[in-house]
Amino acid sequence: MIIDGHAHACGDFLKPNEIIKRLDAQKVAKVVLVPGEWGSKKNYALPEMALLFPSHNVVKITNKLTKMVMKITGAIQQIPRGNDFVYELCQQTHGRVLQFVWITQGIENPLHYLDEKFKDWSFKGIKMHQCWENFAIDSKFFKDIAAWAEEKELPLFIHLYGDKDVMEIMEYKRNHPKLRLIIAHLFGLELFMFQKFKCKNLYFDTSTLQLTSTKRLMKALNYIGAEHITLGSDTPYGRDNLRKNIERIQGLPISKEEKELILGENMKTLLKL
Repeated sequence: MIIDGHAHACGDFLKPNEIIKRLDAQKVAKVVLVPGEWGSKKNYALPEMALLFPSHNVVKITNKLTKMVMKITGAIQQIPRGNDFVYELCQQTHGRVLQFVWITQGIENPLHYLDEKFKDWSFKGIKMHQCWENFAIDSKFFKDIAAWAEEKELPLFIHLYGDKDVMEIMEYKRNHPKLRLIIAHLFGLELFMFQKFKCKNLYFDTSTLQLTSTKRLMKALNYIGAEHITLGSDTPYGRDNLRKNIERIQGLPISKEEKELILGENMKTLLKL
């Protein structure tokens, strides 16, 4: 079973019939969706920065640009209705879409919101993003959401902003080993390695290949193992990225069993499918 563990409800994944068509074309069973740019049909051609800097965490560079753009556009305000939209896509795609709720500080009483939406939607995980809005790992907002996810045994998928945040999330994870944490874009991998930090419930997302080099992906595999890596296309950020990301995993010099873990079996286990 192949599962795209990281994509947005816009671009190629804006309309239910297009979602099913694109998943079928790549023989993908399901896709984890969170909100994206509201109503946008645009797919982005990203620069091949990973080819230029294969040993570096180049997402640290793109984070600065993302944060600036989000501050100007105020797109974070659209996330709550984006969550509603993702739920509608779940209903319209007959189980092909799996929902992660994107939680933001703009949501009044976020824990009550999560309780109510989980009761109504039975979503599969939570998303947080430090570039779309400012919050610290060492904040009540993050700690409350992480504790809720841990209690419900749901994965928390987070896009981190900087090295300080990596260090703080390692400290939090040391004290909360049961939290099922997915780090977007292999962010901070080298710091995790330098600190010799590993955890049963720690995972790294492969997206997106224009920003995360195959060299760093292999470094992650050698360090933490295939059972802790999840496939992500980050659609629509990178054109035709679902196909490209699957092909990259299929081309890695690892066993068939390891490829299957990355392509979907890990996410299947995480989401208790």
